[in-house]
Amino acid sequence: MTFCSNCGSKLSDDNKFCQNCGNPVSPLGLVTQQKQQSITEQFPHQASFQVPKVLGIFKELEPTEKIIYQGVTQTEVIFVKEAEIRKIIGTRERKEVPISISESIVYLTNQRLIFLKLFEISATEIGTTNNLLAGVAGTFYEMPISAVTSVNIRPVKLNKNDEERFLSFFGVENELKLRKPALEIIYDERAATGRAKDYIESMLRRGFLSKLWGRVEMTYDKIFVLGEQCIALQPTLSEQVKKKMRYL
Repeated sequence: MTFCSNCGSKLSDDNKFCQNCGNPVSPLGLVTQQKQQSITEQFPHQASFQVPKVLGIFKELEPTEKIIYQGVTQTEVIFVKEAEIRKIIGTRERKEVPISISESIVYLTNQRLIFLKLFEISATEIGTTNNLLAGVAGTFYEMPISAVTSVNIRPVKLNKNDEERFLSFFGVENELKLRKPALEIIYDERAATGRAKDYIESMLRRGFLSKLWGRVEMTYDKIFVLGEQCIALQPTLSEQVKKKMRYL
């Protein structure tokens, strides 16, 4: 038996809204203005009840915004910084370094790509065994679709320490996800928002990449979505990116 987080009334398994106050039952997700309107229509005798715009970790979408993909369960997501490094002899090398690994629910609207981070750990190459991202759990990381520049399916590579960290937090049963191709999303980090972005920027301000590799010429931001959801998300996200590019 579950109870309404707003008024405490008992809920049945098939309730989408509380029968007493109209509060959405789903523990995680996005709330649109259309959904708020449907609550009022379903409970006209409680028209004076104002559904909160933001409740807990719910996020309100714009009136013209529609959800076109929603992950059915959480999946592992790796945030990566790729740097182009100038070597002493004048050559350039590109190297990827994981910044964080999270367990997230992925949403795609006709305007944004959104990650609801349920749990997140910092990567080992940062140089500490402590989890610097413990406070990020339960927050959103999002970007406009126009910020996405490339969507591909390719293998993801973690060093031995990060693989061990991944398996220790997410379970050895998820090892196969590291061996299968993942969805690579390259994007303009300047357009993104969220605590993870603030964390990455703080690393750059402290010269994090330079300390690791030397002189950094250019950086690229990537997200890898692991598991079966990468196959389901890839065609829909690719189509949305193409649509946005046609209007640019």
